[in-house]
Amino acid sequence: RHDTKDVYYVIDNYLELNDIQNARKYIRQMIDIADDHIIFVNTQNNTVNAIINSKLTIAKSFGIDATCLSINEFTGIDDIDLCRLLSNMLENAITATANIKLNAKQINLKIISESEKYTFLIKNSIDQSVLKENPKLHTTKTKFDSHGYGIKIIRDIAKKYNGHCDFYEESNMFCCLVVLIPNK
Repeated sequence: RHDTKDVYYVIDNYLELNDIQNARKYIRQMIDIADDHIIFVNTQNNTVNAIINSKLTIAKSFGIDATCLSINEFTGIDDIDLCRLLSNMLENAITATANIKLNAKQINLKIISESEKYTFLIKNSIDQSVLKENPKLHTTKTKFDSHGYGIKIIRDIAKKYNGHCDFYEESNMFCCLVVLIPNK
């Protein structure tokens, strides 16, 4: 949603200035980016495929090395919850990683299923401790009224599925771990 709104704002600005040439140029650039859409995962769930593939393609456009390892089926988890969970986990990781000063930036997503529970683990590069500076993970964006809901959404979905979420750091990576235990 953020990406789409930003694109529309840019195009609207060019059109308001009657700068048709740059508006067309910008639209062509956005089409080229869309054509560069990378397939990171191909599960049996189209929602999961769409979110992961689009978000990790965006990560690549920021120069972030992105990888994904995922199970194939997501039985017992609502598609809306999968969309909200993955969107927020990936958006947070991309935003944080894009803003650091490292040359080698990476995001790794791993989704596994065992013993009737699903584990979602996303790791992203950090150049300094996030938890030391911001242990409660409050938003660092200036518009508090429209930002800062991602962590709450992730926690709420974990709770809804009788699971938990944890945030920790290891080997210069920030980690978000979410475990879901769907009702059968």
